[in-house]
Amino acid sequence: MSGGVEASGERSVAAGRDIGWVHTGDRVTVLPPSGLGPVRCPPGLVDVPRRAAHFVGRGAEGAVLDGESETVVICGLGGVGKSSLAARWALRQAADRNPVWWITAESRADVDAGLAGLAAAMQPELIDVLPQEALRERALQWLSAHDGWLLVLDDVTDPGDVEGLLARASGRGRVVVTSRTTDGWYGIGRVLTLSVLPAADAVELFTRVATHAGPRDTTGAERLCETLGQLPLAVEIAAAYCGRTATPPLVYLAELGRSRGPGNAEEAVARTLRVTLDRLAASAPHAGEVLRLLAWFAPDRIPAPLLPPASGTREALGELAAHSMITLHEDGSVSVHRLVQAVARRADPGDPHREPGLIERARLTAQAALVRAVPQDSTDPAHWETWRGLRPHFEAYLRCSDPGEDDRDLIPTLVAAGMYLTLNSLDEEAVALYERALAAAERLVGPEHPAAVGVRGAMIVVLAEAGRGAEAIRLAAGVVRDMTREYGAGHRLVFVARRGLAQAHQLSGLADEAVALHEGVVADMVRVLGEGDRQTLEAFVELSSIYWSADRIPDAVAVCARAEAGLAAALGADHPETLMARLSLAALHGAAGEAERARAGFEELLPVCVRVLGEHHPMTVTVVESLAEPSR
Repeated sequence: MSGGVEASGERSVAAGRDIGWVHTGDRVTVLPPSGLGPVRCPPGLVDVPRRAAHFVGRGAEGAVLDGESETVVICGLGGVGKSSLAARWALRQAADRNPVWWITAESRADVDAGLAGLAAAMQPELIDVLPQEALRERALQWLSAHDGWLLVLDDVTDPGDVEGLLARASGRGRVVVTSRTTDGWYGIGRVLTLSVLPAADAVELFTRVATHAGPRDTTGAERLCETLGQLPLAVEIAAAYCGRTATPPLVYLAELGRSRGPGNAEEAVARTLRVTLDRLAASAPHAGEVLRLLAWFAPDRIPAPLLPPASGTREALGELAAHSMITLHEDGSVSVHRLVQAVARRADPGDPHREPGLIERARLTAQAALVRAVPQDSTDPAHWETWRGLRPHFEAYLRCSDPGEDDRDLIPTLVAAGMYLTLNSLDEEAVALYERALAAAERLVGPEHPAAVGVRGAMIVVLAEAGRGAEAIRLAAGVVRDMTREYGAGHRLVFVARRGLAQAHQLSGLADEAVALHEGVVADMVRVLGEGDRQTLEAFVELSSIYWSADRIPDAVAVCARAEAGLAAALGADHPETLMARLSLAALHGAAGEAERARAGFEELLPVCVRVLGEHHPMTVTVVESLAEPSR
């Protein structure tokens, strides 16, 4: 392992970066002292990204939300205003409820990420310490034990994705769901179906938006709204255009008439987008390019690092916002309605703004932006907050794109994302990413290429931890075989692969086989590389972990002590690898029943960790936690 240490314990976790897979034991969750007490929600915790500047009607629906005490599911077609109603109502509750928290809930992974975000907002000191699974559980425990909160679960696709959350948390606070489907909600919540706006409300919405900056000719607004099916999203986009350009509704109708008939909701939005982008092509030439790019990410809070660095980007964003096609936030992020995204992402040879070549170029630009933005070192907890912010957009891109179009640039990012999910105990999701990366690697460079072999190596641990031990062992054995054929038996990468095979056995509960395999690779490393080689010494530390899992504590202590002395001589007493070995050794003394010796080891290590790594580093807080446990 050439990288830094991220956690230690009975079966410590560190990341091997030679090929890109984790090759030591289970994760350990560590809480800093400030995180050991009960979770306390700070006052005024509100996160509602969708704020409707112009909201009309929906009085009856608002009364239903006011009067219900159980979960309400707002259903309706895309663009009808489900999220706007939920946001409007949620913001009105902020004075009486805490927290008021919005979760984009298109998938179960989105729900888990939103809950983790809530826990992190309540205890920011845990952001770089707890994995997402632990943060999610912390939020659920808090919700199930407290009253007076409000959750908005936006755009739920499958009721099953939120059923577990509702079973644990409902009855204490309030939950409002938005969904395009009315199916599957029986017994979960009351369905409130939202239709398009009545004619008078649609005209009022048009008038408010169009005259926002000053008087405008609104003659013909009734006909225009009727043509757009009185769909709020389409009406607002058309009104923003008419207000921005001082175009009368009847003139806009004529421009609209040059495209297709009314069609469905998506077609109504497509027609309004085309008219707006036609006009913006001269004044803000990057507007169409930026909108097509935004279509490949999650709809809410697209962060600034994913936006194009071109000089015209800010101007384009301003024009798109002025035309009600996007929402700009104070932190520089951008939100886009899902229906606008769906239209902007769908190729249409008859629309000059959605020609297939332009759509493909936008997809490639989105992929390149993600590759640049995501941290390639997923094992460093300091990057986890960045990962949490980018993960919804990375997953949205993967959902919208064809795996058959993945290129070589995306493969390392898929592996890095899989590593992040693995370290956050999201094993099934990680396996899916690794499998996609492997399919791309085998298609592009062939199954025998080192890149494909490396992806298979990265999958070993997560397969074992997902309960697919036999598959992990077969895969690890194949990696050893392919690496040996490619590089020869004495190559460092082959030793890493053999250590991965031993770990696959360890994680599959085959401790004796793991011991035999790891003893064999360590003996060969000593013979080929020498006992003082850094990689050999790291393998000794791993062997001590495997001995521990096999209940061979005396052997584990002896091997770890040997490795610690060697690492101190080779790298220095303050090197993170040496500190990891010292931490493991102290823990092993505790496992051996030598409590005083273990405590002395932790006490000696603490000031060194604070000085070298800082008081908030995961290794430092592990030492603090160990000293706080009387049983040690």
